[in-house]
Amino acid sequence: MAYEDLLLDRDGYIATITLNQPDKLNALSRKMTTSLVKAVDEIAQDDNIRVVILTGAGRGFCSGADVSAMLQRADPSAISRFMRAQVMGWPFFDCLPRLDKPVIAAINGPCVGGGFSLALSCDVRIASEIARFGAAQVARGLVPDYGMTYYLPLVIGVSRALELMFSGDLIGAVEAERLGIISRVVPGDQLMKVAKELANKIAKQAPVPIGLTKRMVWRGLFDNLNRQIDLETWAQQLCFQTEDHQESVRAFLEKRPQPEFKGK
Repeated sequence: MAYEDLLLDRDGYIATITLNQPDKLNALSRKMTTSLVKAVDEIAQDDNIRVVILTGAGRGFCSGADVSAMLQRADPSAISRFMRAQVMGWPFFDCLPRLDKPVIAAINGPCVGGGFSLALSCDVRIASEIARFGAAQVARGLVPDYGMTYYLPLVIGVSRALELMFSGDLIGAVEAERLGIISRVVPGDQLMKVAKELANKIAKQAPVPIGLTKRMVWRGLFDNLNRQIDLETWAQQLCFQTEDHQESVRAFLEKRPQPEFKGK
């Protein structure tokens, strides 16, 4: 199946999913998240595929939610519709962990907000030396979402995770490797080569124990993830209605400095 906003390629036992909105640094739209779930389902049904690589087109991995769509949620009825869509779209938050095939994130550039959450939901993360990571939601007057409040503390611990989520700071690939967010840093022109080498190494193993190993690791984590998504959805609904959020989005779109937040 062809997808307008992402590419799905197969090469032997390896499938590569490329987020394909490079003009927006592969920002997550409702259409893209729906396409990703469908592509993962397609891969799940293909017994010839044993490993998946997820990457981004152009100079970014994923810049998070599409900010240009945020002002459309300013009125309560729009917020309500959006939050219902969030809940109905839950498969996006955990479609990669639930896939019984290893997923390698090949992070080629900015990986922030919801894009950071998406990378954290992959099994292994390799990054280009120019990759940058951050929980950007706080700068838009929002809470971390797409499962970040679950994935990030799980990966690096509560204190470090909260520091990143509170500050919104961007960190480089070397620091991300030190914290354990990624497995390794490689030169940008070697990223896909290294990712494919690892994918082929995994693909040579017996697929049944590989799939079962992944399932055993993730199975005990899903109940907590679902509860956390519930909390994120509730908190985000409150944040969408604040003046701070709406003004921060206007400032971003108008290329103004971040406004002074008022707490209302």
